[in-house]
Amino acid sequence: MLNLRFIIAWIVSAIVMYSAFYCWHGILSNDFYKIQYPQGIFMLFSALAYVVISFVLVKIFEYKHIRKKIKNLHLRALIVGSTFGFLLFAISSVIGVGFSNPYSIEILIVDLIWQLSEQTVGAFVVAFAHIFIFAPDFEEERN
Repeated sequence: MLNLRFIIAWIVSAIVMYSAFYCWHGILSNDFYKIQYPQGIFMLFSALAYVVISFVLVKIFEYKHIRKKIKNLHLRALIVGSTFGFLLFAISSVIGVGFSNPYSIEILIVDLIWQLSEQTVGAFVVAFAHIFIFAPDFEEERN
């Protein structure tokens, strides 16, 4: 259900994860110089990808069966974020989306840790939205 809490969690987590992505790849590891096409197009598609990633993350976080199994919001954020981060890492590794070539085990481990951290931070943003933003429709649905 798209309520105010969902929308705020969705947009804020997308901004936080995109900012973390930009800081990691653009500032700390300076990977953007390896891009083979215009950087503006890459940044636009990355932003769109993070909007979709964030939407899916919030939907998984609010999924009824997961809510029933993991009632603690912080634990749910940790589990959902790290699991989703691992899945995104696995998918991006399999289809070859990445900056590093050739891959070494050290680079893969660092990328995995970063992906887990990035998505977990996004999930914690969603958890904080659930703590601080009241959504009456959602609360009635839980009972």
